[in-house]
Amino acid sequence: MKGEELDRVLDMKVRDFIKKYKPPSTTYITVRKGTKLYNILKSLALGHPTIIIVVDNKRKPIGYITGQHILRTFYRKPQPRSILAAFTMKQINIPIEKSIDLPVEDLMERNPPIVKGEQPIRDVVRMMQSLTIPAVIIVDDNGKVRGVITMRFLIKTILNKLLGEPLMI
Repeated sequence: MKGEELDRVLDMKVRDFIKKYKPPSTTYITVRKGTKLYNILKSLALGHPTIIIVVDNKRKPIGYITGQHILRTFYRKPQPRSILAAFTMKQINIPIEKSIDLPVEDLMERNPPIVKGEQPIRDVVRMMQSLTIPAVIIVDDNGKVRGVITMRFLIKTILNKLLGEPLMI
């Protein structure tokens, strides 16, 4: 019986899942291109977003940043590379004082993990596992950001469904 309940949750469409279980909106913030890392760090200090979504003027995601990206910015270990290797921003050691002035587009991953409302939750879980990402961005039919589903929220929701609501003792 519990397996059937799990299958029902995993087969739900993203839009139905978010209507029923209501993921918290505090798991993400949106910023525009040109936003400095300093401003993102201030936002992180005030809250606990799992993902920072970089959007264009129409609120369409063009990139994203996680805590790992920020840590990588502050600790860039020189990596051995061949002469033929492509030069990337991630291979430069930048002092912290200078990195806080970096624009968000220098740090962001350019392929944001996007899902649409009609996709099943099962596909969302697979995407998060294969990309090893903490969250996916939900967009509407026009490609605009409508929310985020985090791995933590998915696990919590599925466990509560399988085990029943935790008892208050």
